Amino acid sequence: MQKQAITKTSKIAVSLYLSIFIFIGLYFTVNGCLPIKIKINNIDNVATAQIHRKSILPPFKDVNINMPNVKLAVVTSSRSSKGGATYRVELEAYNGQRFPITNYYSSGYTSKARLQDKINSAIQNKSDFDYIVRQPFMIFFGLIFMLIPSIMMFSLLTKRPATTTNSTTPIQTVSTNKIEPDEEKYKDINNSIIK
Repeated sequence: MQKQAITKTSKIAVSLYLSIFIFIGLYFTVNGCLPIKIKINNIDNVATAQIHRKSILPPFKDVNINMPNVKLAVVTSSRSSKGGATYRVELEAYNGQRFPITNYYSSGYTSKARLQDKINSAIQNKSDFDYIVRQPFMIFFGLIFMLIPSIMMFSLLTKRPATTTNSTTPIQTVSTNKIEPDEEKYKDINNSIIK
């Protein structure tokens, strides 16, 4: 009984622990589904930019970054401890301040370089530019973060405990039809006395 209670408690503890990872994965997946909008306007030959991000956490305030004087877009990189590089696009102002379009770095330099070229072309040509940045990396990361703990939790909750039998003595079957030879002899003696 005590072993069964311990098993139930450990199952609940592991389930709660895995639930944290599932919620984190859900956050990344939903956040990845929300596009980031970039808008560049040229007013009096000066490029201005707005970066608009939707919020999925309370108090659900959307993030709007306004840049009054955009100089250019640059691709910045970050290296992991293993040496792998990830990238993101940042808008640089004339005072040197930079505003990242995404809050995270991700793989795929080519797509970031294309976005950088489009923004820089709009700034140089003094043309307006509207662009929506999709976040497939966030969706993929979130789904992986949800999938693995979900499979582990499902296998944990559907696993049945092994049943054990406590009886160590073999079961003896008694046949009622078989009469022992000694009993037969005593029966014959009793019958003869009665007669």
